Amino acid sequence: MSLLLVLNELSYRETKARREEVSDSLHGLVGLLRKVRQHRTDVALVTERRFFDLDLGDDYSVREWAGDGRNRDALRYLRGMRQRAPFRDVAPADLRDGTEYFHRERPAEGLGTAHQVGGLAVSLPLAQLWEEPLLWLSQRGLAEDDAGAVALTEAEVDVRHASRSEHVDEHRQWLCDSELTRIHTGSDLWEAREDVFPHLRFLPRVADDLLRLAPAWLNPVKERLADLELAASAWAPAVEAAPRWRSKVTPESETRKALCRFVDTDGQAHLFDWHARFTPGAGRLHFRMDGARQQLVVAYIGAKL
Repeated sequence: MSLLLVLNELSYRETKARREEVSDSLHGLVGLLRKVRQHRTDVALVTERRFFDLDLGDDYSVREWAGDGRNRDALRYLRGMRQRAPFRDVAPADLRDGTEYFHRERPAEGLGTAHQVGGLAVSLPLAQLWEEPLLWLSQRGLAEDDAGAVALTEAEVDVRHASRSEHVDEHRQWLCDSELTRIHTGSDLWEAREDVFPHLRFLPRVADDLLRLAPAWLNPVKERLADLELAASAWAPAVEAAPRWRSKVTPESETRKALCRFVDTDGQAHLFDWHARFTPGAGRLHFRMDGARQQLVVAYIGAKL
């Protein structure tokens, strides 16, 4: 299932910002979307209407912005994004019907949609109000009590949020974990690998390793791969020889390195002596570092070689 990034309509309606500020905020949105896609490639942008039909304040529109040649690269990126609209078509009917959301007493359909679908709300940073990685909403609806009477209910809920690319760092762990919860078999893990672990590359032979993976090892392997993904995503190969590992990672001993050679997709045998551990038992995940691509190349997942 795609991760939905829901654009908060309150962040651009009735704005008093100048056109230049609004334009800059759209470029900021593109930077934010790029940052999210460093962690998850299976994303879609959700808007109240088709993105290119949006009005940004009183006298500016996305179409006007798109017509400015200075925005060509940002426009191309947005056109390449998977998009969905309107809000009402995104959330399941049993969740959306009869439920309303408010932010500081203003109806907040986009923020509410992000909460309902477990997505990430995104805003144009045109007001201090949207400078937070977490927003609180009032959720109101009708519910039947034990006596059968229908009454208005109200609860305070939070929604993950970003208006700047820096906010994405606050959600890095969640961006990876949110998709991992939907993986129930080694086959699922193989199929989802490119979306969930964009900084890891798996040799084709690993597909068989995952198909044969013992059920008791599925969750530990998911956790270890998530640790490696987060470490690789924050890695700066130009200044660091290796990522800052989030679990125990070591190279194999000299006497055992001969066991760690695997043929990569270039047809050459490479040394995959770096390894992470997982339990129960002596589980090993062997990989090598590819600094040129800021990736870790996974060659083996299974019992100790």
